[in-house]
Amino acid sequence: MKVKKGNYSLTLVAAAVASAVSFVSLAAQAEGYTSEEETTVVVASRTARAISDIPGTVWFVDSEQIEQEYRGGKTLGEILAATIPSLDVSSGARTNYGQNLRGRAMLVMIDGVSLQSSRSISRQLDSIDPFNIDRIEVLSGSTSVYGAGATGGVINIITKKSSGGELQFESYVSGTSGFNSGDDLDYKVAQSISGGNDTVSARVSAVYTETQGFYDSEGEIIIPDITQGSLQYNQTIDLQTTVDVTLSDTKSINFLAQYYDSQQDSPYGLYFNGYTFVDVREGFESDREHGTERIMLSSAYSDSDFIGHQLVVEASYRKEDQTYTPYFQGASQQMTDVFSLKTALAKSFGKVDLVYGADAYLDKFDSNQALFDPTIANGSGNLINETYAEIGRYPGVTVGSVAAFIQASVNITDNWSVDGGYRYQYMNNKIDDFVDYKIQKKIAQGTGTSADAVPGGETNYSVGLFNLGTVYRLTAESQVWANFSQGFDLPDPAKYYGQGSYSLVGDHYKLNNSINVADSKMSGIKTNSYEIGFRTEQDALSFQTAAYFSESDKSVKYNKTTLLIEDVDNKKRVYGAEALVSYWVMDNLQVGASGHYVVSELETDGKWDDLSAGEASSSKASSWVGWYGSDLSLKVQSQTMFDYEDADENELDGYTVFDLLGSYQLPVGSLGFGIQNLFDKDYTTAWGQRAQILYSNEEAFDYKGRGRTYTLNYQVKY
Repeated sequence: MKVKKGNYSLTLVAAAVASAVSFVSLAAQAEGYTSEEETTVVVASRTARAISDIPGTVWFVDSEQIEQEYRGGKTLGEILAATIPSLDVSSGARTNYGQNLRGRAMLVMIDGVSLQSSRSISRQLDSIDPFNIDRIEVLSGSTSVYGAGATGGVINIITKKSSGGELQFESYVSGTSGFNSGDDLDYKVAQSISGGNDTVSARVSAVYTETQGFYDSEGEIIIPDITQGSLQYNQTIDLQTTVDVTLSDTKSINFLAQYYDSQQDSPYGLYFNGYTFVDVREGFESDREHGTERIMLSSAYSDSDFIGHQLVVEASYRKEDQTYTPYFQGASQQMTDVFSLKTALAKSFGKVDLVYGADAYLDKFDSNQALFDPTIANGSGNLINETYAEIGRYPGVTVGSVAAFIQASVNITDNWSVDGGYRYQYMNNKIDDFVDYKIQKKIAQGTGTSADAVPGGETNYSVGLFNLGTVYRLTAESQVWANFSQGFDLPDPAKYYGQGSYSLVGDHYKLNNSINVADSKMSGIKTNSYEIGFRTEQDALSFQTAAYFSESDKSVKYNKTTLLIEDVDNKKRVYGAEALVSYWVMDNLQVGASGHYVVSELETDGKWDDLSAGEASSSKASSWVGWYGSDLSLKVQSQTMFDYEDADENELDGYTVFDLLGSYQLPVGSLGFGIQNLFDKDYTTAWGQRAQILYSNEEAFDYKGRGRTYTLNYQVKY
């Protein structure tokens, strides 16, 4: 499973894609298939648009795919990895840290509401239960339409809504187990109620999930993740309400309210002798463990005839409280409040379609660190953690942003259109004064009584982002496109500011030098992205592919010991190709495959080297064969992560995992079932391998993949 970069260039990748395009296009035209009703998405331009009109790579995961995958036992991160070619394999952890889209960070939204924050904690895919998801729209590659944080692409999760009419109910109950001494039974129960009339319709749902221990293929409990957090021994509640109100023939308003709570309560912990990891043991007790609690509220008003325009206004509020498991006698709590407002106006002027508007948000971040009693912790091998002090973890950060954008699509001919747009974004960062975390810890331990604070202050950023693309319709079913777009990222200010070196003078820590706002403004990162692509949608054949190249003017470098940002400097480039093909061999039988070839490089001293395996994406491939009968559906699918080796000879070992998914229609309701890791493959997850590189403790961070597990569920709609 080794994929080497060798002497590949983007030109060769593009040539390979072009060859595949020619073959598939000719095959499709020879069969004489015609396209079905076109799918529209909002992810590319803020307003509904047919995928065939978009000069970019768009993936659409419908409700049937989502339901088949989650009824087979898949999490949201696993569902996306199975259906989106350029999204890395799932981390297998609580977070999607290291799960990149086209080798870069992605923007995740629920009903258009961003889940990003100034302090990127990467729990965006631990945010909603798949039971509540209707469809998912994904735009691969950098986009200037959404501004900061979308250099890898955008994932927009669309929630289920009521279709109105009489009350409709959906009930669901599921169990998952690997039959390891009765200690790994997971279960889920869910219920939704929806209905309404011509004016008001609503859907209310509740999902409760509880997991137990996760075991590898050898029957050993998987090491609890003390870095990003696992979902072992976890309880999750997802409460959601959506309301749609029709105000008139042209006006409507939609409301979304979600309460999401995902908390770990594990009896198992890592037993340490000093700083040496020994094994995993029962008896773990801690005042803090991994968890996320979120409240999200949003309302969207639309008017299809607002002074001749289509108007959409969306206001949202999101509050998150995220906690961590003890990491060497400390655990943080990180809190975020985000208010946002988005407006968009759309109008057609003959051959020109115009979308323009403005965005604004205010993001407030605060944090603290619980310090655990060292005597109790050391005496228990770090299994028992009782708080004796609470200190600041990162500087408080407030980010305010305003932006204006304009996007136009011009139909040059009936078959050829050109898209272009510009976004201007202004950001203001306010950083609080902050005593370096290490010094606060020393004071809490009794060394010194006071300290100078690293000065805070304000920094401002303004950036203009441009995009230009074109799409040509070869036939009604087939298009080719080319696209250029710019993206922007602002590294985590909480991990950059507030660092200093001190000397102890009496009982006071004197600040000698520091990373502060006035002397060391953090650089923003601008990325230029290019792509060419082809897609065709026939009755039996579906195919889409693209080759891409992106280059950033800077990249982030982390200190391996503190995990804080050291500097933002060297250029980074990512290039590759992605593709997905599916074919209906007969009415009930479908086969398919997808792949992503990716190369990530960092420029150091004028030389391009492979990016660290702790950060880089690895190439992957998937395949499946599915039978879809009137009563019985079966699907066998594989996912392969290929080997990767960086410039320092750090390696990621690739692996292939097979899954079986299916459902059977009963007289009332249906049974769903799945076997994950069908052949009981023994492997360390991608995140487990990256963690060993990032944290330099191989055994304590060797997070294995779950062994063969079985899922059975029942669902009824009435």
